[in-house]
Amino acid sequence: MPQYEFFVWNKRSRVKYPRSYHLADIEAARAVAARIAQVFGEVIPLWSDLPQDRQNNFAVEVVDETGQTVLTVPFKEAGEQS
Repeated sequence: MPQYEFFVWNKRSRVKYPRSYHLADIEAARAVAARIAQVFGEVIPLWSDLPQDRQNNFAVEVVDETGQTVLTVPFKEAGEQS
């Protein structure tokens, strides 16, 4: 199974999620990225008070074992899946 790393980013910075995961496929990686985005949205103080355009700047980037970005899941998209 491929190994994926996850990064939470906005237009100014990128922070690596502390764990990487061996997952069956890109859809499994999408599900993990969506969950990471949901949790971050829940724990960021005053997240719901941020203007929509600022919330839209946040995403989870998925990187495969070769270092290539294979997927980007916007926080907004993750919220729509819940």
